[in-house]
Amino acid sequence: MSEIIEWPCGLGLRDTDFFLKWTTRSAGRNLAGSEQIIGVNSAVWEVSLTFAQTFKADRLRAFEVLVTRMRGRTNIASLCICDPFRYGPRVAPRQWPFDDDVWFSDGTGFADPTSGMQDLLLKAAASAGATSFVTETSNPTRPNLRPGDMFSRDGFLYRVTGSQPGGQVSFEPPLRANLPLGVRLVTDPPRFYGRFASDDEGRRVRENLKWGQQVTVNFVEAFDRS
Repeated sequence: MSEIIEWPCGLGLRDTDFFLKWTTRSAGRNLAGSEQIIGVNSAVWEVSLTFAQTFKADRLRAFEVLVTRMRGRTNIASLCICDPFRYGPRVAPRQWPFDDDVWFSDGTGFADPTSGMQDLLLKAAASAGATSFVTETSNPTRPNLRPGDMFSRDGFLYRVTGSQPGGQVSFEPPLRANLPLGVRLVTDPPRFYGRFASDDEGRRVRENLKWGQQVTVNFVEAFDRS
């Protein structure tokens, strides 16, 4: 059975690359000579983490331990998707009422970004395969998700492709699982569950880092969590 290995967000990342790869194939050319591309509505996230060179022994050993615990492609990594433009406290700061628990007339409170972000909740249940849902919003302190924002739930990652007033959001890929009413979406930062792309990921970590070279490890989305 696979184990979820949580990779800390502060491992000295230099770069994070996340790409949603769609699977298509060619059905040949039609009578007009144009190639016919067929999509099977199948997409998988590919994530690459690049670590900067380091001479700090503790950080190096911690990285080697994570690679060892992954056991090749056996276990699943829980990764932070680092995005400086993420939907976080700067966009939706946590709010507090007056001392007597009274809120402002518009339902908002005193904004306090230092205490985190306001929870982003689902306003109605959404079924697996859906590409849109409605979230609870309260402008200006809990605005709608913006096109390009990333969110996750249960380790499945999604990118917002459009938003409308009232909390209506469209996204890709289609929902991997059912989401109940009131569930909290993870945005600060989103978490991604992935397996190593190959059993050789993380090879020669110490040798590369000690000679001032960066190291990149690659992951693919983990659908089967068993």
